[in-house]
Amino acid sequence: MTGASPGAAPSPLLSWLVDPRTDRGMRFARGSGEWDRYSYADLAHLVSLASAAFRARARKDRPGVVLATPNSVGFVTGYFGAVNAGLVPTAIAPPARFGGREDYVRHVARVLRLTRASAVVGDPVHLSILTEAAAAADAAGEDGGAPVAVLSSDFSTGTETDRLSAVPATELATLQFTSGSTSSPRGVRITWANMEANARGNSRLIDYDGALQTVSWVPMYHDLGLVGCLMTIVSQQGDLSLMRPEQFIYDPRRWIDCIAREGMAYTAAPSFGFAYAARRLKPEDLKGADFSTLRSATLGAERHDPRGLWEFTELCEPYGFDPAVFTPCYGMAEMTLGITGHAPGTVPQAVHLDWESLAPEQPVKILARGTLRDAGAADSPAQWLVSSGTPIEGVSLTAVDTEGRPLPDGYLGELLLSGDSVAAGYEPPDAESSSRFADGSVYSGDAGFLLDGQTYVIGRLGDALSVRGRNIYAEDLDARLGDTPGVDRYRCATLVDARRIVVLAELEPGDWAERLAEALSLYIGGVVDVTVFSCRRGTIQRTSSGKPRRRLMLTQYLDQELPGEVVAHRPQRPEEG
Repeated sequence: MTGASPGAAPSPLLSWLVDPRTDRGMRFARGSGEWDRYSYADLAHLVSLASAAFRARARKDRPGVVLATPNSVGFVTGYFGAVNAGLVPTAIAPPARFGGREDYVRHVARVLRLTRASAVVGDPVHLSILTEAAAAADAAGEDGGAPVAVLSSDFSTGTETDRLSAVPATELATLQFTSGSTSSPRGVRITWANMEANARGNSRLIDYDGALQTVSWVPMYHDLGLVGCLMTIVSQQGDLSLMRPEQFIYDPRRWIDCIAREGMAYTAAPSFGFAYAARRLKPEDLKGADFSTLRSATLGAERHDPRGLWEFTELCEPYGFDPAVFTPCYGMAEMTLGITGHAPGTVPQAVHLDWESLAPEQPVKILARGTLRDAGAADSPAQWLVSSGTPIEGVSLTAVDTEGRPLPDGYLGELLLSGDSVAAGYEPPDAESSSRFADGSVYSGDAGFLLDGQTYVIGRLGDALSVRGRNIYAEDLDARLGDTPGVDRYRCATLVDARRIVVLAELEPGDWAERLAEALSLYIGGVVDVTVFSCRRGTIQRTSSGKPRRRLMLTQYLDQELPGEVVAHRPQRPEEG
């Protein structure tokens, strides 16, 4: 982790520290339904306290700080306090996101070692488990010296303050950890130049105006929360209402009420969030609601779900919701965050694909063109693919063949990315990943195609089944699960390899299982075994962005390490002739 170059310029993402506004700020949701509000001047004071705390405890030869805090004032002040102290912050999920204490301790200890952290920060209720993780990291360390400091995220009790600066003291802004579908976490090295370029591109995509309000529940340990939300907003000292993901899950109406009763202009969430809200809310919950102030609803972190988005639209359109505010995007940590996006103002485009003809480096057969409205209202929305828009400012994208050569418009290939947002590599440098850095570009590991300037992302190349020249993507199978009555696709994950398809379903056994197995077997032509596995809630493991950790879970399934039972099976059909 290198220091900043001599004469480094002030960062627009840090300028609020030295000239904070008193009339704008952030508020953080309490569990009681109330909010705690802090002006930017209040936050800057807390950052100065946090910075002093880090200087007193951290070591320059171990410049990492790990933040295991939820969306809170402690995260915001801890992040910028670490930056001001000349350290490199890394955000990770707090303990509640992990199923077991031992797994979490191992995960945090590994991150502490990879980041060469001298401090870890958590809420007071979590300090015990973080102390255990710090001790494990110390025991496995090789450099000796002082142990990892465990600090409370409540910096308000400090007595020493630090001088604040808008000039980054290090080249790196953060290590963004992602595990993808493998079991080992890896850090993406994101520089301040990366962060500034991507925040600028994201801001211009949605025409962000700091005089207007934003609400979000996306976690800060995800790049959509950290870069797409926090960094974009502090660049203009905009007003932000920040909830925690578990608060949204418990009461999605709170998020909706912020938008439709408090005049919010911007929000962001995966498609799942809108689909979940549509399922949980009733028309009577929206009496008196007004969505007309909403300018942009950024969609990220997963494949866009036309069915769920349209269910939300049908529920909220009578109250002024306009589907033209949907801003479907494509992004990944290796590009800091944003890659492409559909600018708000028109209903996003969509295409009806002939999925059975998909083949690498061949033209994609389009059966129909339309918009999100057409896709969401279709008998089988899973047949449609919603566009992720065009490249944001400073980003270039093309579809390439296996040799890295550009493919014509409408041909299926790997998406190759370049521009100012390309991160500085992985930590450790040899980390396993289906994405890869080469010559200043990123081979994304994602299959997709460009059509009339629009970007269509189909799925991960490593999660595809290739049979008789046809590619079947796990994401496509995931999208089709909801076509079977009784199946909630958001409680399922599809695992694939060359010989089988396994659907993990956190659902009680029932008739739905046989119907689902038969539907999938018919769709793939019976070329591999199809198994439906019923498991308890919490069995499906996901990345920080909510994507299933498919390879890890397939290994666990084959090793009979997953609790549950097979509730339906369709064997591979013998080949004719």
